[in-house]
Amino acid sequence: MLDAVLNIFPYIFFGVPLLLIFGLFVSGAFSLFFTKNTEKGRDIIIKALTYFLILLALFLVFIVISYLLKGGYIFRPKQEIGFPPSPMGAVPSAPDFIMLKDYSFSGPFPFAEKDQIGEKVIFLILCKKDEDYDIIDLGISDPRDTLSSLKNYECWIENCSLENLFVGIRWLPKDIMDEIRKRFNAIKEDNINSFVCEPKS
Repeated sequence: MLDAVLNIFPYIFFGVPLLLIFGLFVSGAFSLFFTKNTEKGRDIIIKALTYFLILLALFLVFIVISYLLKGGYIFRPKQEIGFPPSPMGAVPSAPDFIMLKDYSFSGPFPFAEKDQIGEKVIFLILCKKDEDYDIIDLGISDPRDTLSSLKNYECWIENCSLENLFVGIRWLPKDIMDEIRKRFNAIKEDNINSFVCEPKS
């Protein structure tokens, strides 16, 4: 409540006298230009200008005192924390990606969330180890099946607990699968944990 009073105090303290001075100035100008009593109009205008200069001096003194005592708090607009809300509503967070060689996979997603993908995609099965992910398998999903119904599911669970099992997804044509497998041969050779459940061709 006190903060609200302090915020509007300068507007009341200086705004009301300024309006009165402006009204006095207008009446003096009216007398000067539209009546025969020009002497009275001139005196009113001089008084209005004098009052305005006094008010301006008080305003400047008030600013200096306010700044020294409260760092100009009264005259600073209320600071917003962070960005103002978007007029278009909530902005979704940026998607996460897993980079493998030159390919990016969306994810990692918890296995339970992507067990039923519902479309044909290239998927990575990942096992979370601390903050890293080991590659367990790579395959193409069938829109009719769940990942847990695939024959390699038991192998995934043997090599990683279900709570640490994650999925990466790449929406690509089927014919790129062989190319990706060839590009990842280096990973399999360098990392014994990579593609441990890959079907043998």
